[in-house]
Amino acid sequence: MYQQVGHRQMALSVSLKIAFLMVLTAAAAFSIYQVQRRIETISPSNSPENLLYLPSGKYLKPLVLGFNQVAADLLWLKVIGYFGDHYLTDKNYQWLYHILDLTTTLDPYFRLPYEFGGIVLSLEKGDIDQSNALLRKGIKYHPTYWRLPFYLGFNYFFYLKDPATAAGYISRAASLPDHPPYLPKLAASLYASAGDKEMAVEFLLQVYLTSEDPWLKENILQKISDLQQGKLPKSLEKILRN
Repeated sequence: MYQQVGHRQMALSVSLKIAFLMVLTAAAAFSIYQVQRRIETISPSNSPENLLYLPSGKYLKPLVLGFNQVAADLLWLKVIGYFGDHYLTDKNYQWLYHILDLTTTLDPYFRLPYEFGGIVLSLEKGDIDQSNALLRKGIKYHPTYWRLPFYLGFNYFFYLKDPATAAGYISRAASLPDHPPYLPKLAASLYASAGDKEMAVEFLLQVYLTSEDPWLKENILQKISDLQQGKLPKSLEKILRN
């Protein structure tokens, strides 16, 4: 008899746990639905282009009912869609920074948008100011992640022709956990390398080796090939010739 009671109690406990998990799952799904509806209410079209009408992250936060991370995840999917659409067509990324800024304001500890945006805004869009702004914002919330100051150093060397500032950021990256062993040597080399095409190729190669995104790696290899063959955008030609 006691054994039967024990079995019944165990079965009841399992049933309650399953029911609790189902309620949690339903609540999470409903929360995601509500946040998505809020975003779509402000920006009704499915086109990522319409996210430009979203308010700044400061004013968007109250509208997502406290589900900041969920909203950031949804916006991140929009970022990927927006970038992919324009990469395959006109390569016009006018509103990319706006959407990335919204995403990282809603969830400032979401690291991937900083890394992706920091590279794409400079390497693909050619907007160094926006890239640097996003990377600095990322460093504020991820002060021990070495890749963010590393990419800032890349921007200062490759685009802004400022190897001294670049070396400072690379030195900072070299002081952080899990940095690759070549960073201190790279920082030392930067001080005497303004306009050096070989150094530019070496720096791009290191960016390639540290990136985990397949598209970025492919794009960086193309940039390396362009440098080696002299096929450069006019903005980069001016930097390397000065």
